[in-house]
Amino acid sequence: MTVTVQPLTSGRISALVCACSDYNSAELRIFDRFQALGEVYLGYVDSEFVCCWGLITPSFLSTRAYLWMWAPKHFRHHFVFIRQSQIHIRAMLRCYDEIVGECLATNRSAQRWLRWLGATFDEPRGPVLPFTIRRPHG
Repeated sequence: MTVTVQPLTSGRISALVCACSDYNSAELRIFDRFQALGEVYLGYVDSEFVCCWGLITPSFLSTRAYLWMWAPKHFRHHFVFIRQSQIHIRAMLRCYDEIVGECLATNRSAQRWLRWLGATFDEPRGPVLPFTIRRPHG
């Protein structure tokens, strides 16, 4: 199994999302807004697109970033994918003290993946479960 990650440097993320699933124009504009606000990465397993994710910061000087991820279909978190995710999170934590986000409280697979990345969870807020990944001290 080969896992590759690459930054989205050309094109619009909405075109990729639209090609993979049925989304309305308002949802596609949200993805383009994510792209305009921060970094976007594409993830592939054996040359097949499996997900995209990105970081959004509230300001240029912020030491905290919001992590989002989108996958057009459910995929298994293979060991190689998990290892690559850990490497990327470690790199992100060199730039930010904290990475925060939310996942669906019912999505146990996402919660397991986030725990492998070092996430701790807060109390659910309705259907979402907030998480934080902190830079290790030392």
